[in-house]
Amino acid sequence: MKRLLLLLALMITIFSNAIAQREVTGRVTDARDGSALPAASIRVKGKNTGTSTGDDGRFRIQAGPGETLVVSSIGFIEKEVNASDAVIDISLQFADQTGLREVVVTGYTVQSRREVTASIGKVSGADVKFQPVASFDQLLQGKTPGVLIQSQSGQPGAPASNITIRGKGSVLASTQPLFIVDGIQVTGADFQSINPADIETYTILKDAVATSQYGSRGANGVIVVTTRRGTNAKTKITYDYQYGTGQLPKNKLRLMNSAEKIDFETNYDHPYGMNFYGWTPAEADSLSKVNANWEKIMFRKANTQQHVLSAVGGNDKTRFFISGSVFDQEGTVQATALRRYTGRLNIDHTVDNLKIGLSTFVGSSKLTNTNENDQFIGSPLNAIRWANPYVTAYLPDGSFNELDLILQGQPNALKELLLSPATNNQLKGLAAVNLEYKFSFLKGLSAKTNWGVDYTNDDNTRYIDRTTYLGSQQVGTQGSFAHATTRRVRYTGTSSLSYGKQAGDHNFRVSLFNEYVDRRTTTFGYTGFGLIGLFGNGGDITPGTPANGYIPVVADGFTEQSLLSWFAIGDYSFKNKYFVNGSLRRDGSSRLAEGNKWVNYGGIGIGWLISAENFMQNSKVFSELKLKASYGSAGNENVGNSYESRELLGVISYNGKGGLVVTNFEKPDLSWEVRKTANIGIDFGLFNDRITGAVDVYSAATKGLYLNRQLSGTNGVNSILTNLGKLRNRGIEVAVNADIIKTTHFNWQLGFNHTINQSEVIALDGTDENIIGFNINRLGERLNSIYLVRYAGVDPANGDALYYKADGKTTTNVYDPNDKAIVGTFDPPHFGAFNTLVNYRGIEFSAQFTYMFGHKIFNNDRQNVENPAYVISNISADLLQEWQNPGDITAIPSPFNDFQAATTRFLEDGKFIRLRNVVLSYQVPAALLNRVKISGLRFYVQGQNLYTWHQFKGYDPEVATGTLGGSQYPLLKTITVGVSLGL
Repeated sequence: MKRLLLLLALMITIFSNAIAQREVTGRVTDARDGSALPAASIRVKGKNTGTSTGDDGRFRIQAGPGETLVVSSIGFIEKEVNASDAVIDISLQFADQTGLREVVVTGYTVQSRREVTASIGKVSGADVKFQPVASFDQLLQGKTPGVLIQSQSGQPGAPASNITIRGKGSVLASTQPLFIVDGIQVTGADFQSINPADIETYTILKDAVATSQYGSRGANGVIVVTTRRGTNAKTKITYDYQYGTGQLPKNKLRLMNSAEKIDFETNYDHPYGMNFYGWTPAEADSLSKVNANWEKIMFRKANTQQHVLSAVGGNDKTRFFISGSVFDQEGTVQATALRRYTGRLNIDHTVDNLKIGLSTFVGSSKLTNTNENDQFIGSPLNAIRWANPYVTAYLPDGSFNELDLILQGQPNALKELLLSPATNNQLKGLAAVNLEYKFSFLKGLSAKTNWGVDYTNDDNTRYIDRTTYLGSQQVGTQGSFAHATTRRVRYTGTSSLSYGKQAGDHNFRVSLFNEYVDRRTTTFGYTGFGLIGLFGNGGDITPGTPANGYIPVVADGFTEQSLLSWFAIGDYSFKNKYFVNGSLRRDGSSRLAEGNKWVNYGGIGIGWLISAENFMQNSKVFSELKLKASYGSAGNENVGNSYESRELLGVISYNGKGGLVVTNFEKPDLSWEVRKTANIGIDFGLFNDRITGAVDVYSAATKGLYLNRQLSGTNGVNSILTNLGKLRNRGIEVAVNADIIKTTHFNWQLGFNHTINQSEVIALDGTDENIIGFNINRLGERLNSIYLVRYAGVDPANGDALYYKADGKTTTNVYDPNDKAIVGTFDPPHFGAFNTLVNYRGIEFSAQFTYMFGHKIFNNDRQNVENPAYVISNISADLLQEWQNPGDITAIPSPFNDFQAATTRFLEDGKFIRLRNVVLSYQVPAALLNRVKISGLRFYVQGQNLYTWHQFKGYDPEVATGTLGGSQYPLLKTITVGVSLGL
């Protein structure tokens, strides 16, 4: 009987467990559009039981009625559901843009931020979509710590901003980061042809565990750009329109007006006031009343228009995004402008286990520009400060005023601008095909390949009219016409094999990659002379003969460089709270000699999600807390030409005979610059993520620094490029975002980020210092420290300029280059941004301020216009404060004193705070739009660069190089209105 009862109890237990552990099925979808979420993780809470969804989002799992399922997917908020029903449909909300659940692109892979151990910044394209800029790099200013972005020019179609990530890692090689668009490497010079409105996200990779994935190209950081893709939803058509106007900021460099300049010129007690032009008193009086405003003559209010039409949609199998745009931007300098047309088509299609992706883009732009940052007297931007105010641009009959200007050594810059146009017509195409196959015989195994091409064709022309001053400087003095074509084609092929598996609390993925990048550049150009002035193009060229001397200049060229890589990327997590990321890469470059062609890079990072620990579950302060650390290396070989390590020969002509000469010495020992970076950081969320942020501390050391080693003149060259030194950047990055008020109808957010970066030269291979112009690299000092004689003011007794001696205490009136000292840096050690956003019932206001301080600017404009010897042109009004009599207290020396430019007299504080962007918008309520079948309608007004607080004596303190080399095309103040309509 006992055996019978025991058998009955055992059968009841087995039957009960069988009932409890029944099969639960269901489907996981994206709450935004209802599309299936493949590879979503489903596990039974508290057990090792788990599974994942298929491509259709469906799953099966054994679970009892009282148990809880934990559902998660990269980029979505984790959700817990009760397993009481046998069939469960689960929708996951897309992760917020600041928390640890946010999805990020970590180079070649995609992860949730909680799994990432690297230091990464992310900017959503939607956050900056409506800013009226021609180049997408300008949208990233102040958006993430550690990334210093300085615009080099306000000219339409200007080259990419100077972008530095965690300090400059090189002196002679490029310090620009690597740009990747949809898996294809692109060049910053091509940004003028890419439409920023097409971009979904910008991801900035800063530390070595992320940048080591890019090996020899990653030392300066990587900016990964992903463009918009289709969705599993009804097709949505959007039309965006912008119209704006821009004008110059105020120039704080005050020049003399006509009356002041005439008095200065005719002051016979002044060494330079000798009335060069022989004005009679009546003529001088008449001229003093002219006051031509050359700033108004050369500049104008500039209008900007943009039209963008896009469509997005798809279904479970096929998704698409298509867009077209027209961007038309006038420059504030007359006759400068950019007009751009773009088109994009992105398609994704799924066939069983195969995913096919196609990304295509074409852009065509026409740029008309002018010289800037130079010393040519005919440059339009130089005329603003050099042209005398009593000389007009036009004569009374409407013709150009040439005689008055040429007599003063200053040609009519307006004529130089209008009759010597320079144009660039650029055609750019990007295309990439992506194939991904998931093998059915082994779950988690997939193969992927991405092949793309970046094609750019630049067609440049410059017509220099024979009647201009510049035309008189050409061969034969009768103008010239130049036409040059540059065609760049870069092929990128990346293939990978990946395997991922979740086993209980363990989750890992390993990917093996092969990559090949090949870039070919073809150039051809000619310059012809002796223009006859009939056609305004190359048809005006006079055929060159020995008799007339109009021998044309013709040149062509071809370069090719390639990179072959093998690498592996691995990720591991335990209990979804301990994480390890790592990569190994081996690169081979055609640019280096055989012995140094191949090199290895790698990085490893670890992370601990402290907030997931049991002892943190009852915390009322920390909703998220993660500690991370990483170390690794990346390289840089972007210096010189494609054949820098090889001996190159060039053609030379001497005494009527031709020959060959060495133009580049062989460099068999030239190797890569290698940057090794260590990073420790904390990501946090406080009070249910009402406050989120991150703090990172880093140290980045570059060894094998490219510098020029001095050679004896008997070699035919003065120096040779060598791996000489070592430098280090150390810094702290802080970013904090807070939801100050968060209610159903009212929200107020504040954000702040700040970076401190200090560079130091720690080795120079046998020498203590290396001097380049105003810069010195000295052991123990900052990279590119400023090296000048220190100006000590003016001696009140005699008006002599005073300079500090080397000891920094005693002064002398003798300028001695041996008294030079380190007086600061051109690179801002402190920079950051703060912003705010307020939203109330569809009305939204946002503002962003950027700032930088701790650096200097050498104002080359001032050292020109404060030199009294240049009295033939206009000069600074500060010269009216020159020392004249014993006892005068002034900063301007006596005009009888020798003028010295290379001193701290012209070194200025570069600090500023700029109101970078302000937007006021209104989103029409959906309830009103539904009646007319409109999905969205938004009106907005926006201001860009509205005001800058600074002390710099010029237009704009945002000088990327630290030295204002000459004429400056400043950033514009713009006001834009716009509308966005969705159907």
